[in-house]
Amino acid sequence: RKSDDFQRLDVFNGLLLTPNLDKLFDLGYISFDAKGRIICSQFLPSSERDLLGLNISMRLLRVEDPHLVYLKYHRENCLL
Repeated sequence: RKSDDFQRLDVFNGLLLTPNLDKLFDLGYISFDAKGRIICSQFLPSSERDLLGLNISMRLLRVEDPHLVYLKYHRENCLL
């Protein structure tokens, strides 16, 4: 939403997530660290995490250096 034209077209500014994870990511309830491990917002209760099938062992299969700047931005500006 806040991306410029270059960022909008950058293949590293996107993640292939399941629909439920994609929605949680867009709403700021989850993010990923520099190693691709899932981070859950403090505002997402553990009971809802369980219902959604989230667990701390979840991670992105592949994170490349160009992803890191976008993931860092998401953690710092979007994660609740």
